[in-house]
Amino acid sequence: MLKEGRIPAAAIVGLVLGALFVRASIQGPPGLPLLARYDFENRKTDGWLPKDPGHWRVVKKDGSMVYELTAPGEQGTVRAPTSWSLLSGHDVTSFVFTGRLQCYAEPANPMRDMCVIFHYQDPSHFYYVHFAASSDGLHNVIALVNGSDRVKINTEPEGKSVFRLTDMKWHDFKVTCDDATGEIKAYLDEMNVPILTARDTTLRRGLAGVGSFDDIGCFDDIKLWGKKQRPPARNATPTISYRTPRPGPGDRARPG
Repeated sequence: MLKEGRIPAAAIVGLVLGALFVRASIQGPPGLPLLARYDFENRKTDGWLPKDPGHWRVVKKDGSMVYELTAPGEQGTVRAPTSWSLLSGHDVTSFVFTGRLQCYAEPANPMRDMCVIFHYQDPSHFYYVHFAASSDGLHNVIALVNGSDRVKINTEPEGKSVFRLTDMKWHDFKVTCDDATGEIKAYLDEMNVPILTARDTTLRRGLAGVGSFDDIGCFDDIKLWGKKQRPPARNATPTISYRTPRPGPGDRARPG
């Protein structure tokens, strides 16, 4: 029988471990401070820069406020995702970017997708992770947009990457980048084993965000840890642009 006022040693250990776990989850990855955190419960989107503001809103879904993409965008001068919303003020090099996503497209569509954007510099220079319901040279890839149509850069062979966006459920995501090595990893649901990996140093910094190639869906519980790019020298010309390029002829008719 326990004496009044005493707490079992096992309970104390449990409390300590629990506190350490919470502290670690708040601190995030070693050496990378938490830069942004959004659960959208205040219904505000301050700090977000959508490509098409009329296509994004905060709504209640499944008992939580979420950031919803309501309509696909238009293709620009290079073949790339048509919709994105970026976290402003966080021009990062190395980073860890996490959250939840849900795709509204019919599960029977093997090309359904949701995207995570990173190292965004302008509408024709950025990387993105394309989470999809099938795998080939264009779907379920890590891709680079570098002044021309996107190209697959992940090491998994075409058609061999693990795809998990096959339903209308919520999926946890994580994307990491190590600027020193150019190593990029993308995770969906299983946070210990990446489904997509790449090594590329073409773009060394930029903004992070969420979006889709040509579908709609929603995002929640967004967190960004990262190392910020040093501020440019005084009077230097900014290199990050939010202008949307004009659509090119025939872009909308080309497959995703």
